[in-house]
Amino acid sequence: MAAAREGVDRNLRVLLVAADRSFEDEFLSALARLPDRQGAVHFTDNYAEAVDVARRRQPNFVLIAVDRPGGEVAALSRELRDLLPGAGIAAAVRPGGFDQEASGSTTIIGLLRAEVQDFVQRPLSATELRDVLDRLSSNAPGAGAALQGRVISFVSNKGGVGKSTLAVNVACALALRYPDDVLLIDTSLQLGLCAMLLDMQPTSTIVDAIRERDRLDRTLLRHLALRHGTGLRLLAAPTDALEAAEVGDEAIARIINLAARSFPYVIVDTFPQLDSVLMAILDLSDLAFVVTQGTAPAVAGIARLLPVLDGLGLPASRQRLVLNYNYKPFLGNLQPSDIATRLNRTIEYVVPYEKRVLQSANTGVPPILHSRRWERFGRAINRIVDDLSGGIADGATEAPGPERGARTAVQREPA
Repeated sequence: MAAAREGVDRNLRVLLVAADRSFEDEFLSALARLPDRQGAVHFTDNYAEAVDVARRRQPNFVLIAVDRPGGEVAALSRELRDLLPGAGIAAAVRPGGFDQEASGSTTIIGLLRAEVQDFVQRPLSATELRDVLDRLSSNAPGAGAALQGRVISFVSNKGGVGKSTLAVNVACALALRYPDDVLLIDTSLQLGLCAMLLDMQPTSTIVDAIRERDRLDRTLLRHLALRHGTGLRLLAAPTDALEAAEVGDEAIARIINLAARSFPYVIVDTFPQLDSVLMAILDLSDLAFVVTQGTAPAVAGIARLLPVLDGLGLPASRQRLVLNYNYKPFLGNLQPSDIATRLNRTIEYVVPYEKRVLQSANTGVPPILHSRRWERFGRAINRIVDDLSGGIADGATEAPGPERGARTAVQREPA
């Protein structure tokens, strides 16, 4: 079963393939001695799953333990090379694993023909691991040149908490700073609201992107994404709820991966239901803004959701709790301190109530577009945007977040 461990240097994305789970511990032990080379580490003991993880996660370094017949290892290497033309692929062998006999030479030749670019000996040492990482990264075509944007999702397990409103306003505020560099994807497939909140009539939706998946590239993705006056791009939810059936987790993962290679910022509005689509989104999210209200039912729901997110491999370091007061205050209203104590978590953002935020749902004009600096809603949204803007310097070079069920090589510092 695949797993991943989250690290500090998110430019390094590693796929480990071995029959024995101890290979992962061996690799992580060596990697821990290289503090400047930490990254997201994915492990699988299944070749078919290795191909699936490679397709979804796009690692830039693959290390395959030669613990099965050479022909099988070579076949996997060829398949991974087709999927990952720019990645470095190496094989790990035990001492004596390649004897001087003809069979050993044949195995080596077969692996080289399958485009295995380097070999390391087991048990792995930090020195040898650094050497192979340096060699393969320097030989990779266009190494370091590809854009890798940040994926930010807005999630909740309860409808009506203002999740879509926050996603739209954060996306617009980002777009005002970085026109054409922000893509908002509405994955609330049955009842997408983003287009309505932006007063846009979708001429294309996420379903069109899926139907064009065989030729979908950055240019086509930008063409299918509607352009808002702020400079924001929107990939809208289906206009027909029946079309939502065409959107599965694999298709969502493919679109988000492509979006992250096409836009410095990808904002994803989600449906309040923990299904395979949401899990795929969480897999790829660098940050998830978990939105709740100040009411007891909403807080109770989030209290149940947070440990589920942890169990799915989305640690607290990649979560941001948002308390959204999208209703008029009343006597007995829960306060942020009460909610933080109940959840045993820090609430990073508190969004205050403003009547015009509710009115904006009828006008299709996000309130952030006309917010004055002293207004509380605008201050809260801009604080989120300030934090996100500080997370990517000089145009974004960060990779998607770790795999579901992630294991972390070194705990990543908060973004």
